[in-house]
Amino acid sequence: MDSMRAAAANTTSQQGKCCRCAATGPRWDRIAGKEYCPNCQESLAQGEAPPLVERTEKRPCAACGHIGTVCYRTLPRERGQAVEIDLCPEHLRALLGRRLGPNAFYQLRRRLGSLGLDTEELFLLHGAFYDGGGRALQPALETE
Repeated sequence: MDSMRAAAANTTSQQGKCCRCAATGPRWDRIAGKEYCPNCQESLAQGEAPPLVERTEKRPCAACGHIGTVCYRTLPRERGQAVEIDLCPEHLRALLGRRLGPNAFYQLRRRLGSLGLDTEELFLLHGAFYDGGGRALQPALETE
């Protein structure tokens, strides 16, 4: 199984319920199979929410190849099929916090390209957050 892939067609729900706040809405992102609304994702990134604790799986990280990842699933803009990205804890925190390093950003951009996608189609990799060289433009506050 590749560490970045198109999700199975039947795994995309039209109406989801956030596992943290129970808000309902269309097409929430999933982390380790649990749905998260944008507000709860932002709270995680800002360090305002209880920490995310999930068991890792023995898969390589899409950004660095490290074994031990959590699956992040998101829906590209204007597409009906979700993308699943296996990320190590470090890169998952960096993605949610909009502070990936240039090398990790480049690796994710390259792998998205192999799926026929561009970073502009994924909210957390959008050009509003990263410049063309993969440098973070609007990172969430450092919580460490």
